[in-house]
Parts: sequence; C-alpha cells; structure tokens
Amino acid sequence: MKILLCSKYDLVGNMMLNIMLPRLAPHHEVTVILANRKRPETDAITELKWLSLFEQELPARLLFPLLDSMTARTTPAQPTAPWRSFAQLGEQHRVNIRTAGHIAHHSVLTAMVQEAAPDLIVSFQFGFIFKPEALAWAKRGGLNLHSGALPERAGVNPTFWCMKDGDREAACSLHWLTAHIDAGDIAAVRRMPIDYTRSFFANWIENYQNGAEMICEAVETIERGESLASTPQDPAAIRFVPKPTQDDYRAFFESGRRLIDPQDCLDLIARYLPPPGGSAP
Repeated sequence: MKILLCSKYDLVGNMMLNIMLPRLAPHHEVTVILANRKRPETDAITELKWLSLFEQELPARLLFPLLDSMTARTTPAQPTAPWRSFAQLGEQHRVNIRTAGHIAHHSVLTAMVQEAAPDLIVSFQFGFIFKPEALAWAKRGGLNLHSGALPERAGVNPTFWCMKDGDREAACSLHWLTAHIDAGDIAAVRRMPIDYTRSFFANWIENYQNGAEMICEAVETIERGESLASTPQDPAAIRFVPKPTQDDYRAFFESGRRLIDPQDCLDLIARYLPPPGGSAP
C-alpha cells in the first residue's frame, strides 16, 4: 500500500516517525511531507514562543544538523542512537521525506498529494487542511490523528485545555478526513490519565506516543483487508476549544500547572544520542 504521512518538521513529528517507520516502511511504500504552519499568535504569546523553542527551533537548528553531521563521521562498528533525524530516517528506511515549509495555498498541498498518488493519507500534528480535491487522490481516503477526544475536544491544543480545566484524562482520536475540520467518522479514541505532577509538555508527548501506536494499528488493520470500524460524529455534539490566549496561560500557571520542564525536553533528546561507551538499547 502507498501511504502518504503528513506531519511537522519538529520534535514531535520526528518522534512519531521514529516510532512508526520501523513498523510501516518494511511493508508499504511510504512518502513523508513535513510542513510548519506560521501562526501569528506564536510571536504574540510568550508561552507559545517558549514551546516553539523546544519543539521546533532547537531541534531544527541544532539537534538534527548535529545528528546528520555525526552520521558522516560514524563507522558501522560504532553504536548508534535509538532515534534518528529526518534525514537519517529517510536513508535508513528508504523513504522519501520532503520538507515543504509553510504551505501557503491549498493547491500546493493538492499537487503534493497528486504527485505521491497514495492509497492512504495519514496526517498527524500537520496543521494544514486537505481540500476534497486533495483527498480524491487517495484511493482509501485519509486519516487524521487529533490530540483530543472527539467530539467534545475538537480544535487547537486540546491537551492544554484538558489540563487547564482539570480533566482527569487526555486523549487522541483517529478520524477520517473530510472537508470539515475534526468532523470525520471516528476510527479510534485512546485515553490516558493526566499526570499533574508533570508538565503539559510531558503529558502532550505521551499522548502523541499513544497516537503513533494508534496509527500503526489502524494501518495494519487496513493492510489485512479488514474494515476500520468507524463511528459517525453528531455535528451538533462537536465542541471546538478556542486558541489559548495570554490570559488562559496566566490562569494555567496560577492553578499550579507547568507548561514545560527543561528536563522533559532533555529526556526526549537523550533518545537521539548514543550512550557513551555502550550499545544503543
């Protein structure tokens, strides 16, 4: 099966590909599109700039270039890290990984889908909308991983709102792509308890790791020729969370929540570095 994976050129998108490609690439012809949406609120809200530093800027400017430079100097006998950069993943799994930047017009994304000619589109952490003419090129349609429980937590950054509102659980939903945002039939929902002793970033990462497993399981179901059982959403039940404002982040902190601990990011980055004097797990 030809699969088009669409994600971000950031730490979370890379983490998910490190989980997914070893399971998908040996059995399918996989193409990857990486893009990053330029959101004006990122520059306007200090907390979003802080998150962007750890999620996007440091990996893109330091971590991934460092890993790629290490590849050129590493001999086959030397230990390798368990996780790899985008370039290393592409080479290891023989996958075409295309970096697209900010996709300014939907026709550009449609042309990319047409070029890939996939049987199935899978998007996660992507940020761009597939128009019907793009979805028409995917013979088996498209799936999107949403980092919230649908239909009650549609919209942007639902994990933040779960923690701000004191919910006991966060969730990921895998749903079919349609012309309407977060409105397609639900194929799976996986819930996880929120650990309030940890930061938003730590819970968010765990939620997306669960999502990577959901995607692999869904693709394996389709590969076996089985139907992916899906439940239609009631449009009247869909509730979109708003984009968090500076006041929302202030209330988040006043309730004792933490957005990110530097150790969270360091623990994740450690997965990309070979252990000194030993073999990678």
